Amino acid sequence: MIKHILVPTDFSECAMNALNYATKFAKHINPQAKITILNAYSVPLGSGDFNISYDVGESEEEIKKFIDSEFLKIEDSTPILKEFRYQTIKMEDYVKDAVEDFCAKNAVDLIIMGTKGASGVDEVILGTNAHRVIKAEVPHVLVIPQHAKYEDIKNIALSNDYKGIIAEKINLVKEIRQAYSSQIHLLHVSEEPMLDKEKAEEAKNLELHLKGLPHQYHFMINKNLEDGIDEFTNKNKIDLLVVLPRKKGLFQSLFSKSESKPLIFHTKVPLLAISNTIKDR
Repeated sequence: MIKHILVPTDFSECAMNALNYATKFAKHINPQAKITILNAYSVPLGSGDFNISYDVGESEEEIKKFIDSEFLKIEDSTPILKEFRYQTIKMEDYVKDAVEDFCAKNAVDLIIMGTKGASGVDEVILGTNAHRVIKAEVPHVLVIPQHAKYEDIKNIALSNDYKGIIAEKINLVKEIRQAYSSQIHLLHVSEEPMLDKEKAEEAKNLELHLKGLPHQYHFMINKNLEDGIDEFTNKNKIDLLVVLPRKKGLFQSLFSKSESKPLIFHTKVPLLAISNTIKDR
């Protein structure tokens, strides 16, 4: 059960949208959940997307005062927070490191954070904090695209390539499905029209873990994974895209190093990256 949700924020419109999503999601799946809102900052001021910086002065005292003032506004911008046990935390660190450190010291079940995505040179050089957090040793991460609004999760797409996936790490998906009475769509995007023997075995293993749950299989032929997923999510009104971890520590790559970034950058629907490091409680 999801008992503690961590929401990193930089107080931007994108981050506040993710916080709004987190509160509505929590109210539906577990109204008793605790929410921690975390701001990571650096002194002196940094630049780019590697850490959070503010044009409020260079001293740590000035930055902390600014952060505290922003925290005071949160209940006004997200009134539903008053219905939860929540706390605000500020840490001097990079976002990924602050999240990783907090999770190492606290029992966090789910991280929910926003992403603006990136393109072109920014995609290659900068990346996003969401992508860095997903690659870290942290619990499950639910990424909320900048323009994605909260909707009841009626359709879940579980995208996989049947390559060493850890099917047993599907408990959170089951919990979400039960809370929303969702339909699960198993999506496989491939250049080949058929599964080979090894992938077919993986599919059978996944089927065992979905026994008793309503689900459908979908096979799409497309040379580009991202395009195939995008086409499927649009056509089937998908509310949540899920990716499972792989065996042998390949969670960090989701599908592969070259394919994980585009998914985070360009997804138009919330994306749940299931962690292999958290123990289901």
